[in-house]
Amino acid sequence: ISEMGAQTSRVPLPDHSIQWYRTPLDSEVNKQLHTTSDLQGGLQTFGFLGNLALSAWLALTCQANGWAWCSVVFTILYGMQANFLINGMHELGHGHVFRTKALNNISLRIISFLGWLHPDMFFSSHLRHHRYTQNEPYDQEAPMPVIPTVYDFLGFAFINVKGFIEIFDQTVRAAIGKYPTGHLGWRPGWEDICYPPNKPEARDPATLWARIVIVGHLGVFLWSVATGNYLVSILINFGPFYAGGLFWLCNSSQHIGLPHGTAADPIVDFRIIARSFHLDNAIVRMWYWHMNWHIEHHMYAAVPCYNLAALHEHIKHDLPPTPNGLAEMWLLIRRVVAKQAVDPNYVQQVLLPESKSKSS
Repeated sequence: ISEMGAQTSRVPLPDHSIQWYRTPLDSEVNKQLHTTSDLQGGLQTFGFLGNLALSAWLALTCQANGWAWCSVVFTILYGMQANFLINGMHELGHGHVFRTKALNNISLRIISFLGWLHPDMFFSSHLRHHRYTQNEPYDQEAPMPVIPTVYDFLGFAFINVKGFIEIFDQTVRAAIGKYPTGHLGWRPGWEDICYPPNKPEARDPATLWARIVIVGHLGVFLWSVATGNYLVSILINFGPFYAGGLFWLCNSSQHIGLPHGTAADPIVDFRIIARSFHLDNAIVRMWYWHMNWHIEHHMYAAVPCYNLAALHEHIKHDLPPTPNGLAEMWLLIRRVVAKQAVDPNYVQQVLLPESKSKSS
């Protein structure tokens, strides 16, 4: 079970460090915020999976009773949530959701399977993303600038054919050991850093997992076709690839339009290169695994996701203004990316509390 956690490539990190600014915390508060709990981890994880299972059960029950429109509603609801599986993989892969590591690792693989996700490959990059966040060339996980378009949003919001083709291709490539895989849109050079061509053994955990994902999903698909219950395949095989508009609005906001540094001119302040926002809907917060508190997550990455709101309360005096909801945040992002479309060097000017500011 211990090997079910994310098995990274274990490629040595660069001999380079960044002295990050972190808002100081009282030692007792720091200890409390970093405390993991099987109860809270279970409420988050099994609440998420239970919500997903309920939508699937209701969709299938409505179909069995001939209630077509009811089945369509819950099928769409399943897809809306299934798009957030990657956030569950992300949090469980960090290893700080449950106190009991076995629960953490088993949940990681269940969620990763349902989402066609590859935690071993993801965390081979993501550990670098946290250590060198948005400072190239040491972090190239989410290179900026990115100009989002209505077409991008609609691709997620309806049927994400492109997304499925890309994930399927990446999974097959990983399963047969053909690198680079193009995992999550990585640049080929970045994948070579995470998985050096001269260390093929580093790929073994990712290759094994990709094969498990393919065999498992193929089994679900064939069973669905053999029994004529195609809705099972739509939910399990294709759930993360439709009705993802809400996910796109949440997840795309994390670093877009914000400054990014270089080796020669690093940025050392998470408040400048990540974005947090208030998310009032408790169900969507649970779906998103509380990643609306993204500055807080980067500043103290070992704080469990269910404690991030409390962390925000302790450090909010030292943070930039926090947008109140998706609409306010995307109005801000829209203004920034409109300027970036004209001037690619433009970035959002982040307003920090004067007495606490430490930007670079």
